Amino acid sequence: MNMLTRSTMALTMALAVFAPMTTQAAETSAAKEHATGHNALQACITACETCVTGCLNEEDIKAMVPCIKLCRDCADICALTAQFTARDSAHAGKLAALCAAICDACGEECAKHKMAHCQECAEACKKCAEECRKMAK
Repeated sequence: MNMLTRSTMALTMALAVFAPMTTQAAETSAAKEHATGHNALQACITACETCVTGCLNEEDIKAMVPCIKLCRDCADICALTAQFTARDSAHAGKLAALCAAICDACGEECAKHKMAHCQECAEACKKCAEECRKMAK
């Protein structure tokens, strides 16, 4: 065998060994990113539903109506976004961008209220909006 053939064979064997590792690393990174986004969506759904229940138990429910409405919208858009991302929809990115905007609005409203359920919801919405912006790219 000549030197060029040996070099080509060595390169081919190295690629055969290392290419799957690179692909697996990329797939693992994408799966981890997907899981992080999915977890943020689920946490936001739970926080919003908990906040709605808490708001309905407040003495001045009328003052909580904007918070309740936004939490319901936020929980619904998060659930839909989770479904679209799970099925790898071509429209998931656009939906994630909308989800981020609604999470931002919900988080801002919840942050106005001193109750623990509102403060926890505001934090979950903030984290979810950040993850949704990553998924929207």
